[in-house]
Formats: sequence, structure tokens, C-alpha cells
Amino acid sequence: MENDFKGRVIFSDNYKTTIDSIKLINNSVTSRAAIIKSNKETLDLTNNSDIRIISGYEKNTEILRENLKQSDILCAYDESILELNSLEGKVRCTVHNSVIQNKEEYIPAAYVTLKFFTKSNIISGKATEFSDIIRSDDIASDLAKEYVKERAFFLSKAAPSNSLIFIDGSMFSGASTSGNFVLIDYLLSKDCRPVFFVKNSESTIITERFDFAKGYNSDLHWAYVNLKPGNVSPVFAYTSKEGRSKAMCFIKVFENRSPVRIEFPLKAFEEGWYGDDVFDLIYYQYLANGSSNNMQPRIIQVSEMYAREILKSTNLYKEIEKMGLTKSMNEERGF
Repeated sequence: MENDFKGRVIFSDNYKTTIDSIKLINNSVTSRAAIIKSNKETLDLTNNSDIRIISGYEKNTEILRENLKQSDILCAYDESILELNSLEGKVRCTVHNSVIQNKEEYIPAAYVTLKFFTKSNIISGKATEFSDIIRSDDIASDLAKEYVKERAFFLSKAAPSNSLIFIDGSMFSGASTSGNFVLIDYLLSKDCRPVFFVKNSESTIITERFDFAKGYNSDLHWAYVNLKPGNVSPVFAYTSKEGRSKAMCFIKVFENRSPVRIEFPLKAFEEGWYGDDVFDLIYYQYLANGSSNNMQPRIIQVSEMYAREILKSTNLYKEIEKMGLTKSMNEERGF
């Protein structure tokens, strides 16, 4: 982690001037503010995609308690995003957060951005060159592109070398998929080995392609029925028609709780970059979290907590009032 990010919250260069520019938009009618997640899973189920079981990982394996240990160094990335829609466009504030854990402490770092997306030339014409007012014909696409660029910049500064990095979400995540694979290549180039975690998925690629999984509602349903707590499923190699690939498997942490899908870059996994103890380290993090109601590794939970608290500390809700936008809160997400 570079010294200018270590233990600090860095705001984007145009954060304040973007607020000032948005204040020029007065008396706007808005919807409710909401914290969202950026990722949306996509998998190609056409005949042009391929899935197979990786040799040496054909059976369920049991993680032994005596093998569990804390990693010497471990990193996690998560983000917290505030979106607010108005008649004139969309406000998005993103907190990108990483946490590095060693034997003694958590070391956080965060990067905060604020952007306003609009299709209106009238609105964008009021912006200065020093504000992030973005004129767009496809706001959804440009939201994803800006997110990918911000995350890549932040992790180029904050991700450590010689470490695993846990990332909440799928490698295949809609408009962000291409950016995910660019990021993966960069991280691997500095020996920062990404592991992706998917808690909720409706994927059916296992149940549709393998006879042993036929008859189940989804891949997670198949894994839930066939795994015991502390078990890891066979590891599958998936390749899309575009040639992007991943290794993926399922782990069941607690009884009566849904399994989690874990994803790795396929080439790195097959070349042994992750070592024989990677599932021990992952399972340790789930048990360290200690909650069957919040199914995620402890270090991702910590990163998420930092991201949410930093987002609150921006005081953006009060700034929304000053912008002329109607402040509202989504109590269901704990504002």
C-alpha cells in the first residue's frame, strides 16, 4: 500500500467542486437515496461456453479444524455507494475501501468519489472543467465504466503485493466484467491474488450441464443439499464464449445456511498460485466472523463496515440539502 493511502481517506480531486456545481441545480425533484451494490452477476449459458471439473478437485473435500490458521497478511476490498435520482440526473458517491490485516492490526484505506450523471446538455453546460458532471447518453453504462476506473486507480495504490485479496462479488458482473478481468491481470502482476465471493446467485450452469446436479433449483441448492458444514465442492473451470475464464467452487460454512460460491482466475488457480491451504484460510475467515446471519469472511465484513461509516462521515446527506435536492434516507439499509 502506498504511503499516501495507508490509513487515510482520500477524496477525489473534484469532489468539492462537483458539490458546488450540483448546487446550481435548484429545486430538483428526487427519489429516495439508497445504498446499492455495484455488481450484477452474468453467466453465458449458450453452447459456446464451456464448463468442466478441474483434475484433482473432482470430489467434495473436508476442511480440517486443525489446519485452520490466520494468514500472515490478507487484504479485502469492498465499496459503499450512495445513489440519488433526480429529474436532472443521478448523483453517485462511492467509497472504495481496502483493509490489510496482519498478525496485529487492520490497516484501512479509502478513496471517495462524487459524480453527477445527466443526459441534459443544459445541466452539463453549467459544469466547470474541475467538476465531475458527466454528460451521458447511456447513464447505466457510464456508471459502470466510471466505477471500474475508480476501483482500478484505488487498488493500484492500495492493494499489497504478496497477498490474497478478498473481493465481494462475482468475476462476471454485467457491464463491469471486462474491467474485472483487466483488474485481475494487474493484481496478479504484483502477486496480489484475488478471490471473489458470491453470497446470492440464481446461476444454474452446474444443474444444467452435469447429470449429478440435475433436478435442483439452482447451483446453490445443489451445493446446499450435497455439502456438509466445512465441506468444499468439486472445483469447476468455466470459460465464456469471449474466452474469459474462472475456477469456481462452493463452500458450506454453517448448517441450515446457504453455501457461498468462491471464484478464482482459472489460469492462476491451475498453476498453483493459491496454494494448498487457500480453503483453510477462507474457512478460518468465515468462522472468525462468527455470525451465521452475515455470511462473509471477517475481513470483508470489516472492509464493508469501514466503507459504510466513511460514507456516513462525508455528511453528504446534509450536502444534499444544500444542493437543492431533497434529502431522504433508506432506513432498511440502516442510514
